[in-house]
Amino acid sequence: MKVTVLGTGGWGLSLGQVVYENRHDVAFWTNSQAEVDLLSTEHQYKDKLPGVIFPEDFKYTTNMSAALEDCNMVLIVVSSQFMADVAKNLGKWTPAKGKEPVVVCATKGILEGSNQLMSEVLREHVPWLNEDKMVVFSGPSHAEEVSRHVLTAIVAASTNEKSAKCVQKIMSCPYLRVYTSTDIIGVELCGSVKNVIAIASGVVYGLEASGVNAGDNTRAAILTRGLAEICRLGKALGANPDTFAGLAGMGDLIVTCLSQHSRKRYVGEHIGRGGKIGDILAGMKKVAEGVPTCRSTKALADKLGVEMPIVSAVHALLFEDLDVGDVMKGLWNRNLKAEVWN
Repeated sequence: MKVTVLGTGGWGLSLGQVVYENRHDVAFWTNSQAEVDLLSTEHQYKDKLPGVIFPEDFKYTTNMSAALEDCNMVLIVVSSQFMADVAKNLGKWTPAKGKEPVVVCATKGILEGSNQLMSEVLREHVPWLNEDKMVVFSGPSHAEEVSRHVLTAIVAASTNEKSAKCVQKIMSCPYLRVYTSTDIIGVELCGSVKNVIAIASGVVYGLEASGVNAGDNTRAAILTRGLAEICRLGKALGANPDTFAGLAGMGDLIVTCLSQHSRKRYVGEHIGRGGKIGDILAGMKKVAEGVPTCRSTKALADKLGVEMPIVSAVHALLFEDLDVGDVMKGLWNRNLKAEVWN
C-alpha cells in the first residue's frame, strides 16, 4: 500500500510516520523546496516538532504528480486557506481508471468566501473524486503528542463505510486508535468550529492571568455553550447530533480549548492579555486555523440564521477591534433564557 501525504507540517509528518511504522510506503509533497531541502538533510522540523527525528528514507518532493504515482491513498494535511489551490493541482492528476485512491482530508476549516467544508472544496476541484472515496480524519490529536507516540483516538468518517474502514486499518497502530463514522458533515464541522471556540477559551486564560474575574467556571461555560453552538450549526447542515458528543466533537473541543499545544488557545490568550491579532500572528511560526475559520463560520451561521454568540464575540475581537472586556461583558449580559441543547 502506498500513501501520499500532501503537506509537510507537523500533522502531515506525524501521520506519515504512522503510515511508515505500519509498514506502508509513504511519499511526501510540499510546495516549498526549502522544506524539501530541510527535511531531506536534517530529518526533522525544529520549528514545528522540535526533538522529533523522522526516518532518513522519507522521500520529499515538490512534484505532486511524482508523489502521487501509484498511490492507493492520498492524505491531505495542508492549511485550509491553501486547500483550493492544492485541490486544483490534485484534480490535474489523473489516476488509472478503476484505481482511484481513497482521499483522506485531515485539514480542518471552512473556506473563506464560499463557506465550504474542506471535503466540498476537494470534490469541486477533483473530477475523479467520488463521494464513496472521500474520508475526513479528525479528533483530539495534537501532532506534538502523536509524533511522540502518546496514546490518541481519532475518527475516520465517510459516507462509504468501506472507505472509512480502509483508513481505519491503515492508520490504526498501538498508540493511535481510529474509530469510523458515516457522518462526514458532523465530523468535519466539529473539527473546524472548535478552533473558534478555542480562541474564546484562550481569551479566558489571558483575562485570568491579567487579574480579571475569569477562571475555570468561565472556561467550562465557554466549552459547553460553544458545543451547543456547534450543534445548532450542525443541525442546520444535516449532521448527526450524536457526533457532537464524540471524539470529533466534545473530545477535540476539550483538547483544543485547554491544551498548551493549541495555537488557537495561544491566540486567544494573548488577546485576553490585551494583544492585537496582527501582532500575535506575526510572532507565530505556525498557522492558527481558528482565525480565518472564525470569519467563514460567522458568515455561514448568518446565512443559515443560526445564533452563535460565542463565535460572534470572537469575530468582534479578531476583526472588529472591540475591547475584550466589553465583548466578554456583552456575552454574559445577553437576555436571559432557558438552556437549549441542540
